[in-house]
Amino acid sequence: MSLNVSQLLDGQLDDALVKPVLAEVASDALSRDRYTVYGLIGDSLRGNSTPDDGFTRRILERMKREDARIEQDFDPLAD
Repeated sequence: MSLNVSQLLDGQLDDALVKPVLAEVASDALSRDRYTVYGLIGDSLRGNSTPDDGFTRRILERMKREDARIEQDFDPLAD
């Protein structure tokens, strides 16, 4: 499912799989979490900053705890 979620966000998912993957994301908390995290990662890679309600910082802290490779001075909330 992780690959399908990633491909969905990248616009690379086969058309026949879009509805089933969206249904899975809508009904499964883990899939929703992946969708959100992958979306934030994509935004970060594209250099898009995001408004902070605390969520972005929590995701960044989670990524650090899971030893994700993050640039030392990276701040997704910087202007």
